[in-house]
Amino acid sequence: MKAVCCGSFDPITKGHEDLVRRAARLFDEVVVLIGKNPDKNYVLPLEPRRAFCEKTFADLDNVKVDVCEGIVAEYAKSIGAQVLVKGVRSVADLEYENHLADINRMIVPEMETVYLPAKPELAAISSSYARAFLQSGRDCSPVLPEAIL
Repeated sequence: MKAVCCGSFDPITKGHEDLVRRAARLFDEVVVLIGKNPDKNYVLPLEPRRAFCEKTFADLDNVKVDVCEGIVAEYAKSIGAQVLVKGVRSVADLEYENHLADINRMIVPEMETVYLPAKPELAAISSSYARAFLQSGRDCSPVLPEAIL
């Protein structure tokens, strides 16, 4: 079974890395899908985000990285994926992701969403915090995958 883990990965964090590695143990193939939304202001350009994801998962044969400008559920269906995998850190994340899952099911009725809870030690990490660490010149090892440090 093929799954898609989507996000902006601006930048990829240890939380993202953990989510994808756990998904890679559950599914035959996982596509890390980097969102490309022209209305969103990214700190990192697309190609570095893609390169960081590829480097982070270079050791996993069943993980691939791709980019999508359109609707994630439609992209997932077009590549034969049956599942969207989402990480949740809090009840607020779960409510937000449930709303997206409902919308995705309206667009692609057979698309399922699977939630993986964040490990407690990673639940506070977000791309926003990682950007703050980067911009302040702090040690980023607590928030960024070792492969990209």
